[in-house]
Amino acid sequence: MKPDMTAAGRSESLLPLRVNHRFTKLWASHAISNLGTSAALVALPLFVVQYFHGDTLEVGLLIAAQQAAWIIIGLPAGVWVDRLGQRQLMLLCDWARGILLAALPGIALLDLSIAYAIGAAFLIGVCTVFFTIAYQAMLPHEVRQQDLPAANRRLTYTQTGAQVVGQGFAGLLAQLVGPGGVLLFNAACFAASGVLILLIPPRPVDDARGDARRSILKEIGEGLRYVWRNPRIRALSLVSANVNFFGAMQQAVLVLFLIQEAGLTEGVAGALLGAAGIGGMCGATLGHRVNTRLGAGEGTIAVMVVGSVLGLLIPLTFNGVGVVFFLVGYVALWSMVITFTAVSISYRQAVCPKGLLGRMTATTRFLTWGVLPLGSAIGGALGSALGERTVLWITAVGFIGCPAWLFFTKARRLPELDSVLRQRLRRDTERAD
Repeated sequence: MKPDMTAAGRSESLLPLRVNHRFTKLWASHAISNLGTSAALVALPLFVVQYFHGDTLEVGLLIAAQQAAWIIIGLPAGVWVDRLGQRQLMLLCDWARGILLAALPGIALLDLSIAYAIGAAFLIGVCTVFFTIAYQAMLPHEVRQQDLPAANRRLTYTQTGAQVVGQGFAGLLAQLVGPGGVLLFNAACFAASGVLILLIPPRPVDDARGDARRSILKEIGEGLRYVWRNPRIRALSLVSANVNFFGAMQQAVLVLFLIQEAGLTEGVAGALLGAAGIGGMCGATLGHRVNTRLGAGEGTIAVMVVGSVLGLLIPLTFNGVGVVFFLVGYVALWSMVITFTAVSISYRQAVCPKGLLGRMTATTRFLTWGVLPLGSAIGGALGSALGERTVLWITAVGFIGCPAWLFFTKARRLPELDSVLRQRLRRDTERAD
């Protein structure tokens, strides 16, 4: 079969990660893009408060608008990613996000309504949807099958490292030039990321693309059926949705909690949030070792139990020595999230047929990220009504349910990733012969 011959040949022709320059450029683009994105997590709430005099509810609405794109465009975006060139889509989305972010300070200076800022946030979210799906669908084409777990671990390290630098730098930069200046820094990061993608040489698409004459609804249905009929991918997606829902509630109030209730400065708040990146790196390293010893399922559950229990310390944060509660709880919580994310993404990419990668990614992201605007809106509303600390208690308890949910599903017996990848590569080679 021709597609399988192509897949096998591609796996043999790709270079190891240490000398794979296409992956290196993709990796660097991912790092710079995440650096700007992490800075915006701090800058956007401060921007709304300072320039639009927004309250907790309006901050939640701005974040929800950016995340709502997953509900509105998430599923059809997977079809278009499978039909179109992933590299071109990523390049377009990076530069479009840079332009939109650069326009936000101008909206504030023109004294326009906050509705314009919310609209720009939604368009940024649309670009993020296409970029994320295209990126995850592109990765298995750029690295060897057996290198997928290592590639995802490197990307996880990069993402969390960018968070340390991005959020810490954003807090300090906001004190010097204001949150509008941080958004301009974010826009420059997206522009630089686009340049790196442009430097990746184009090549013919390896796998057959979806026929543009086919019904989009039919192709969406194929992605939905694949995810829902695979018990392990379905379980991983539902647990991810639970993590993201409570994570969105937490993020909607966290910056304001640290500044207004805990009494910290913007610089200290940014540095504390950046400490989550340290937890992510530790989690990626620890998770790999625990998964090697216990297996991907039981190992991930063990890390999630520890992380979610220590996450109960976050609502106890107060100025002074009380920041230790935040550091321990937030680092542990992000260790849990990053470990689980790295395992689930690698497993999905390893077992999914290449022609379904875009739609599979879109379906799982629709399920897992579609809850983000709901969580942000609920978090903002509850924060305005009950206070930010109360919302953080609710989310801390919600995170504890995540490892319990995973424990009672088939994902507990998740096959070892290395074994799955070897079987997939051997099957492709046998079909080619």
